[in-house]
Amino acid sequence: MKIRTCNNLNKSICFNYKGLGITYCTLTNATNGLGWTKIPQEVFDGNKIDWNKYFEKRAEAIESIKNGTECNECKNCQQIVEDEFEDDGKIHYILLSPWQICQSNCIYCLGHAEPIQKDAPNYEEYYKEYEEPYDMLGIIKDMVQNDILAKDAEIDFAGGEPTYYPYFNDIVDYLIDNDYTNIIIHTNNIYYCNAIEKGIKANAVSLMISIDAGSKKCHEKVKGVKSFDSVWKNFHRYSKARGNNYNKRLCTKYVIVPDVNDTEQELNEFIHQSIKHGATQIAINVYNQLLNEMNYDEQLMKHLVKITDSAIETAKKHNMPYTLFPNIEYVYTKLGLKLPY
Repeated sequence: MKIRTCNNLNKSICFNYKGLGITYCTLTNATNGLGWTKIPQEVFDGNKIDWNKYFEKRAEAIESIKNGTECNECKNCQQIVEDEFEDDGKIHYILLSPWQICQSNCIYCLGHAEPIQKDAPNYEEYYKEYEEPYDMLGIIKDMVQNDILAKDAEIDFAGGEPTYYPYFNDIVDYLIDNDYTNIIIHTNNIYYCNAIEKGIKANAVSLMISIDAGSKKCHEKVKGVKSFDSVWKNFHRYSKARGNNYNKRLCTKYVIVPDVNDTEQELNEFIHQSIKHGATQIAINVYNQLLNEMNYDEQLMKHLVKITDSAIETAKKHNMPYTLFPNIEYVYTKLGLKLPY
């Protein structure tokens, strides 16, 4: 039976850094900008999750949506729909983002904190907040051992930079060893990671690598670090690790930043580099905050569509699969254009 429910709340959980804790849903409410619906402290004390209370509280949240009495964070959210709903008592999607440390300094990133030196006066406080707020490996093991994590679950590593997290390798190894085969890793690819290679060989890991440029000079401008050559070298090594049965994504991502990397030449060179180094897909997005600040200037949006269309034609010419992220899709919609799929 169809009820008024939430596409995100009824199957997902998000592990944020200490200041946010964990949340029922993994997406902020774009309509009112109020962010996530937090999970009460009585469910998660920073060490362990009381799963009985978790599913009890989640059921209450879903019931409130069904009855139209949802909390302010959920009101008018784009994820609320009329849909079939059956609570099987499992988690089918995890967003792992409890650390915010990153070696890059991307000009479009709002979420990460830069590393600081160990001799800095506030080092201990800084890392307690941003790098290791709670035992993520222990929580994953608890979910698996209590049959909370569905076998078809997607486990999505975000961040910060996931490979910078001290127990990243242990978590990935544990998931693979327990036959979880839908692991998604968003990474800047500066580090080469043996656990990622193991996951690719096991047909268990998909990569989403933010590269955002086709040339070394532009890459350094966007990312704030000199890592262009090492990023592509590591990507090529990962692509070589694929077996004949590999059917996941090795995806390179390009976030368009107006007046920085928004040229057809840069985008097309990015696609050629992706093909050369073994990508199985490219993804295109746009720096959304700047669009908001410019109040979705029509001339800028037409420019974004033009260079995106050009990139898509290049991708099609070389039989390279492509996808668009919601921010750039919204630009097409805003201009009344059909999405280019």
